[in-house]
Amino acid sequence: MSKIFDIDNNKVVLNPNSLNIPQFKAIWDRDKSKLKGNATKEISYIVYRYDESIDNPYRAYKDEEREQIILKDFMGTDWVPDELVLAAIEKYTELKQTTNSRLLRSAKKAADKLSEYFDSVDFNVRDSSGRPVFSSRDLASNLKEVAGIVKSLNLLEEMVRKEQMESSNIRGGGDIGLYELPREDFDYGVE
Repeated sequence: MSKIFDIDNNKVVLNPNSLNIPQFKAIWDRDKSKLKGNATKEISYIVYRYDESIDNPYRAYKDEEREQIILKDFMGTDWVPDELVLAAIEKYTELKQTTNSRLLRSAKKAADKLSEYFDSVDFNVRDSSGRPVFSSRDLASNLKEVAGIVKSLNLLEEMVRKEQMESSNIRGGGDIGLYELPREDFDYGVE
């Protein structure tokens, strides 16, 4: 499968063939403006929110944070996805799924939970018998394992990236013709 969208220089870039996918064409066609500002914002929201590629500048955020930040940056916090956007999200996530990408998403969620665990460690917390709930020895042992986890996550991310790059190649080694989204020369109206 060729890439549906790409992120280049922190901008969503659209493969022209993506408009052959009914869910994205519906979003594009309902925006009657010449510059397609609303369609651009909605497609950017979908891509930045649900794309796990290394090029996504929002990928470092946890899911809940990512949602709020992207809404603020593109749509405004009062915006709620309608049925066309929800259908496009469903189709986009379906088309982007591979075994490696599903595994990466799950591994990132687990790493986020591990991060929350480390944030919650308080050596002053005691159980009902007065013994410390958290052991400094256990924490040190767990911290030693973190480097291996980070290394494994980076390796899995690289595998997914290679998979994505392989899927975007076209015959003859040329570049896919792209329309750049969003355009820098129009105002989103979002503050």
